[in-house]
Amino acid sequence: MRWQCLMGYAKDGLVQEAMKLFGSMREKGSIPEVVIYTAVDDGFCKAQKCEDAKRIFRKMQSNGIVPNAFSYTVLIQGLYRANNLEDAAEFCSEMLEAGHSPNVATFVGLIDVICKEKDMEEAESVIGKLKQKGYLVNEKAVKEFLDKKAPFSPR
Repeated sequence: MRWQCLMGYAKDGLVQEAMKLFGSMREKGSIPEVVIYTAVDDGFCKAQKCEDAKRIFRKMQSNGIVPNAFSYTVLIQGLYRANNLEDAAEFCSEMLEAGHSPNVATFVGLIDVICKEKDMEEAESVIGKLKQKGYLVNEKAVKEFLDKKAPFSPR
């Protein structure tokens, strides 16, 4: 029940209410903190409150809680869906530095939005930066994903 309230507050943009409930849940320690932080981030992302989502993510890190691959995925997808492309690409790089890789859906989604909102050159630049950080593009998996999940930009 508390989860649903927390998600509802965050999704509705009720930042203060979400943060109060979040604090209460953290104090009780009944749920792993990375899960709580990720849930709050998800709510803020869905409400397109990107600055709040980034702030919560950084607060999680400053409190010594290590984000997992899912935490990064939630934030990156929320950022690119809100056209916050530079931050989404930066968090992708950070995710790689932390030893995690974006899944195919996250990678394709980010690149697709960059192609739509910017251009192919920018998308190629982001792909190059991710490859420099160690991301291995599985072209077969990308093609299979695109075949199943159309419509994406036909580029």
